[in-house]
This record gives sequence, C-alpha cells and structure tokens, in this order.
Amino acid sequence: MTGSSWLRQDHELRPGTAVFRSDRRFALEAYSATHGQLLLRSNPGREHETTIDLLFKPAEAVKIREGYRGLVVRCATVAEASRIMAALPGIRADLGYRVFLLESEGRSDYVVSMAFGWHEDVLSRVQGSFFHTADAYLPRWPTAPLSGVNPGFNAASVEDLIASLHPDHHQQQARRDRFRDVFVLMTDVGLAHRPEISGIGVFLTRADAEEAKALLAPKVASCWIETLPIAI
Repeated sequence: MTGSSWLRQDHELRPGTAVFRSDRRFALEAYSATHGQLLLRSNPGREHETTIDLLFKPAEAVKIREGYRGLVVRCATVAEASRIMAALPGIRADLGYRVFLLESEGRSDYVVSMAFGWHEDVLSRVQGSFFHTADAYLPRWPTAPLSGVNPGFNAASVEDLIASLHPDHHQQQARRDRFRDVFVLMTDVGLAHRPEISGIGVFLTRADAEEAKALLAPKVASCWIETLPIAI
C-alpha cells in the first residue's frame, strides 16, 4: 500500500478519532529542533517493501517508548487532552496544540504537536525520508531525514569514503544514510555579462581545495569553493 496524508485542520483532527493505524513495527527515526520535528518510521522487511514515515510537527512534548509492535495514532478526547496538558506548563489547546495518543499493545503514549502526517512508499536508498527531499529550494542534497541543522551524527569518516569507492560497495543494496562533505572548486571563465560557471575539481579536504584555488585564481574571472555532501 502507498499513500500519504498531512493533517492540521480541526475537521481533520476530531477528538477521539484514529488518524493512522498499522500492524507494523515503528520506532523513533529522527528528531530535529528546527520546527520541533519528530519522525517515527517503519522500515521495510521480508513482508513489506515500503517504508512508513510518521511526522509530528512542531512536537512540544513527547512521551514515547523504544519501539511499537503495531501502532494506532489517535486524537485525544477533550478530557484526555486536558489531563495531559494540565501537567505541561505553557502548552494549551487554545494555542493550537493537540494531543496525539500513540496506542500499542494495550499501552498509550503521546506526542503534543500542531500537525501530524504520514507517508508510505518505497523509499530510495539515497533519500533521508519522505518529509525531507531534494527540490529547487534546497541548495544542498539533504543529508538527514529532517530539515534543519544536521549535528553530524551520520557523518562518515574519510576511510569510509575511500572504502565506498570500491566496486563491491556499489553492488550492495544498503541505504546510503551517511554522508561526507567534499570541497568542489568552482570557476567562472566567462565575461561579466555572460558567466560560464562550472565545477573544475573535487577535493577531500578544504586545505587541498584552497591550495588549488590559489593556483587557479589568477587565470579566471573568479573561483570559489562549494561544500557538497557525498552519500555513502
């Protein structure tokens, strides 16, 4: 099954209504302090080729467990929401916050946020999530499942980068969920009214890129260094 939904309006999130249901396993995949994004995921396996991503945004309060074997996401009733919010200073329904109950195996957790969405499909090995994908408004390829500052927990070492160049690495079907920044020397060899911009070389360290830039600078109209990620 494939599909997606993004829910934030009152008529879409009626108290007591289940907004998502699945018998698959889910666990925390990522959190980004930028816009308070919380991502739960069900990975593909022998019985399912699809990935399911669940996004809560902005998540202001969270009580979740390590994993879920089957999951129902339900909008809390007015009474349930009032009881939970009463213990959370500064969080009120009149500010737009909603309580989403996470029900699994007879237990209930919650996420307090303003919106909830889900997306199920086959996730590309080079795609972090369905909620953070490359588009015309992103200057760099996404290196994390969620937008915002990447703390670098999935950064690869230089050794990993070199190992990834081996032909056997590309035959593996593993996800490319780590990255390593490289330094691309860019140049403009055109005239002021007609620029001709292109990449001229890729370097593993900024020091090497700076050295190459110093050699090239006297010979071109302008040159600079771009930092770009390699998916590993």
